[in-house]
Amino acid sequence: MLDLSEMNKIHLDAIKEIGNIGAGNAATALSKLLGCPVEIDIPKAELVSIYELDTYYGDPDSSYTAVFASSDGEEPFNFMFLVEENAVGKLVNILVAKQFGMQMDAASMAPEMTDSALGEIGNIILGSFLNSVNGLLGVTSGITTPSVTHDMLAAILSVVSAMFGQYGDIALLTKSNLNVETGGQTDSLDASILLASEPQALETLLRKLGVL
Repeated sequence: MLDLSEMNKIHLDAIKEIGNIGAGNAATALSKLLGCPVEIDIPKAELVSIYELDTYYGDPDSSYTAVFASSDGEEPFNFMFLVEENAVGKLVNILVAKQFGMQMDAASMAPEMTDSALGEIGNIILGSFLNSVNGLLGVTSGITTPSVTHDMLAAILSVVSAMFGQYGDIALLTKSNLNVETGGQTDSLDASILLASEPQALETLLRKLGVL
């Protein structure tokens, strides 16, 4: 099984390129869903100690929303769309305005409606990332129904720490930011896309890419 601590720059660059393809696909799909220009920064791919994960994406005590999903193959890939709570309202407001032609304040919406909107956004983004992985592997795995959770950043990332903790002290994470343009103004939202999959799935992917 792949030892994450032995991954080198070539391996990380390969994962970064996968993220770059996924980001491009996700930006295009999300732009159509929201009805406005969307850009997703070129992702980073880094090895991080599982003991430092709670500070990797921001203040561990700040409030975030996470949308989780996995592929349904034998070696599943795990994806997470991580959004700071202040950015959640902006995304939901844009989606509601596009789909229903009306302005609403996400803070006044029922939590179930907000989570439904976030699940739809997450499904588009994470499904686009999975499609890029599927294309490289030559498979047609689907994506599980996204689940939405609200919590402190440290609590959300503890799930990722527990997953990687089964295999060692190192986690491989991708990170990219979301930029949305509305009304001629571009907002850089505190929203990241994570590819956080177990070593066996990553090993299969890297072998398929010919870098392992």
